[in-house]
Amino acid sequence: MSLIVLLVFSININIVFSVKELVCSDFLTCGACIGHAADSCVWCPAEKHEGSRCISKKEQLDNKLWCKGGQIYDPQPNITIIMDKDFSGTPVIQFKPQKMYIKTRPGIPVNIKMSYKPAKDYPLDVYYLMDYSFTMARHAQTLHDQGNEIYNELIKLTNNVRLGIGSFVEKNSLPYVDDTVQNSYSFRNHLSLTDDMKKFKEALKEKPNGSNYDDPEASLDGLMQAMVCKKEVGWRDNARRIIVLSTDSTYHSAGDGKFVGAARPHDMKCYLMNNTYKMELELDYPSVSQINKVAVENNIMIIFSADEKVKAHYLALKKKILSSKYVPLNGNSSLVSVIKTEYLSLIRKVEIDYKIPSFMQFKLDQDCTIDSECELKHKESVELSGTLTIKSCPPKNDRKHTVKIGPRMLDENLLIEVETYCQCDCEKEGQGAENSVLCSNAGTYQCGICYCNSNRYGPTCQCDGSSTTKKDENECKKNNNTLICSGRGTCSCGTCDPCWPGFSGPYCEFDDRSCPSPGGLLCADHGQCKYGECECNPNWIGEDCRCPANNETCKAPYSKEVCSGNGQCLCGKCECNVCSGKFCDDCEEVAMKRCKEFEDYAYCNLKESKTECDLKFNQTNTEVTIVNKTEINSPDFYMAKYWCRKVLEDEKIFVFKYYYSTTTNSKLHIIIQNELEMPPVADIWIAVGSVIGAIILIGLITVIAWKILIDWHDKIEYKKFEKESAAAGFDTTMNVLYQPPATNFINPTYDG
Repeated sequence: MSLIVLLVFSININIVFSVKELVCSDFLTCGACIGHAADSCVWCPAEKHEGSRCISKKEQLDNKLWCKGGQIYDPQPNITIIMDKDFSGTPVIQFKPQKMYIKTRPGIPVNIKMSYKPAKDYPLDVYYLMDYSFTMARHAQTLHDQGNEIYNELIKLTNNVRLGIGSFVEKNSLPYVDDTVQNSYSFRNHLSLTDDMKKFKEALKEKPNGSNYDDPEASLDGLMQAMVCKKEVGWRDNARRIIVLSTDSTYHSAGDGKFVGAARPHDMKCYLMNNTYKMELELDYPSVSQINKVAVENNIMIIFSADEKVKAHYLALKKKILSSKYVPLNGNSSLVSVIKTEYLSLIRKVEIDYKIPSFMQFKLDQDCTIDSECELKHKESVELSGTLTIKSCPPKNDRKHTVKIGPRMLDENLLIEVETYCQCDCEKEGQGAENSVLCSNAGTYQCGICYCNSNRYGPTCQCDGSSTTKKDENECKKNNNTLICSGRGTCSCGTCDPCWPGFSGPYCEFDDRSCPSPGGLLCADHGQCKYGECECNPNWIGEDCRCPANNETCKAPYSKEVCSGNGQCLCGKCECNVCSGKFCDDCEEVAMKRCKEFEDYAYCNLKESKTECDLKFNQTNTEVTIVNKTEINSPDFYMAKYWCRKVLEDEKIFVFKYYYSTTTNSKLHIIIQNELEMPPVADIWIAVGSVIGAIILIGLITVIAWKILIDWHDKIEYKKFEKESAAAGFDTTMNVLYQPPATNFINPTYDG
């Protein structure tokens, strides 16, 4: 059994890897051509045309003669703003535009610009949903104090605040409660949302007195009714909505209701009668996902104010409900602080939600999870932009869909009616020529191709059901080969049409997967294998299409020299004579030249934004990193071997390093030191000391030289005197007047 499973698995793997990625030339109809999202394909509807009618936009631009005598079908996006009301307080308009129409084709990104500005005194609805089981009695004063404090703090922020109160205990049936004691219920609306604070404070005075046997409560029952009973609770359409759920216990969820006979799944509808939930024993508890769905759809923020002992349960629940919060249920003002903070966050920072079909993609240019990206300044609007892209044609030919984009927690949205180009105008009903001569009077001519009538086929519908004869089969054989169409295709009307995928030629004799595959990529991924040979894309050459047709890949960014003038470009790579490196520039001499080429762009990035510098210097393939003096010396930038220095007008020194990525795109990486280095300052005492030392040294040398010369001169003169004295016959005698400094006397008594 295991062997069979292994064989099946192996077969599946082979099938998966044999799937060929579609390219423009694979599409045989105009609608399929323009609906291909992976590439911008264009269609030629000309009557006389050779080759594929569908090619990529890039190929079409490189080959101006591709479509002769026909207008190329290349639909462009059509964007129309239908409604764009300006910001106002009455009626409240905080998000614009309000409605757009977009018609575009798959794969073409469409930019959408939006603006948001919060209105002054925007309405706020806060509903206090409390656990009224008896165990909450010890928190009664806390609930009362918090309710008053919430009101006192919120009226400081907006004059348009309304408060309401509801409660829950448990489904009134065994085994959860004693059903003979009528003090349990799943939800009760005590006070609908109101701005009458006397009623609110009076409702807060009611003490919890419900009871149940088990620990979990009907929290989700109460929460669901508080959200869906819009009219009964009093939710306003244009208000920000917050529910504060206070409890000291865990909660029941979907499935638990079956214990009391409430087996029907919750339908997320309102069932209040006289402000009390009347379907508690028929409907199961709602699931967490249902709570999240209703909260998101109704733009309601939920704050769980729960006892510390059940903190873990509500922290886990918070993660499953979008925009929910948890705060401890205690006597401090943490709950009030959270509500105040969240309200200020709602009016000072915008987060965008959107609903789109699965075949579309929307990406907001700003990352609103970062505080500084979508933060609002006082009385100013924030500009937002996003990109909408259709990934594929919609299913079931349903061309029109609605996209909804808007601020989270608000009922204001931008509605976009999106229509896709997945059918050419020439393909629409009534546009073709029926039984056209161009289709052998047996088909409809549309968009340059024939749609054959039943029992007819071929490019011009020239074949009928009786065309496959012995003669036709012989015409489908090459050199009397016994295999029709080389065993790789179908013989139709005397021709091999079609060949099986991966084969081509008049007799399907060529294997279009047998071409050279350097690096495992057929024709180096720069061409197509046709008739057993690589047909290279523009700008690529060689039998395997792996060599660029020009020398651009051998030029370093900012440089116009091939291989920096130190080598030859062979098949897109530098063969260096001197130096080394990807561009033969890994040596001191060339590095200094590169520094000179990069310095203006690098210095621009220190002073201005990279976007501005890229536009100014026409750069698109450069990555800039700005670090401090310590970081630039770290091992993280070991690739950058050479230091570049630029002396500025104030003589300060700007420092940066650079390197090229090892990938095929040769991206230039510049690492900039954000601190300018000071020019070297001369020490005056060193200069003065050096001068004085030099003078003293020169003086000593002069004195010593003078002494040596004098002694040498005296020696010569003395020898000369001796010679002259000897020549004159003078003798050397003791001066009679000379008295020796020492005189010896002998002691007469000395007997030695």
